[in-house]
Amino acid sequence: MAVVVEATFMNGLPFSLRAAAQELYLKESLESLVKMRLHDVSKDYLNAYSLTEEQWKMVLNVLILTQLSQFTLGKHISKDGREQLIFLVATVLDMQEASNDEILEFLEEKAKIFAVWYAKLLKLGNK
Repeated sequence: MAVVVEATFMNGLPFSLRAAAQELYLKESLESLVKMRLHDVSKDYLNAYSLTEEQWKMVLNVLILTQLSQFTLGKHISKDGREQLIFLVATVLDMQEASNDEILEFLEEKAKIFAVWYAKLLKLGNK
């Protein structure tokens, strides 16, 4: 089965941030991107790219969402894992106060491929 990638988030990045995003996309795992987003960007990247803290946050949010869109969902994901993914999506979209349905509605308008992925993630808890 072919993996479909949500390009909306990457396409929305300002051109000035794309070089950093491209390098991290090619070199970093989802886990390391999340760690950088929740803690600190590695010194190597900080030295290589002159981005503000807000710009790094934007780059990491976009990369996390893009990589999540490639993540295969299924019965192998535990309830805790599912809840962590839902929390992560809300966090990187800066929609922590929104309901799952509100997030899904937002995604259906802005990022249709990711909206399908997110809907599937939500359904995992209903089985």
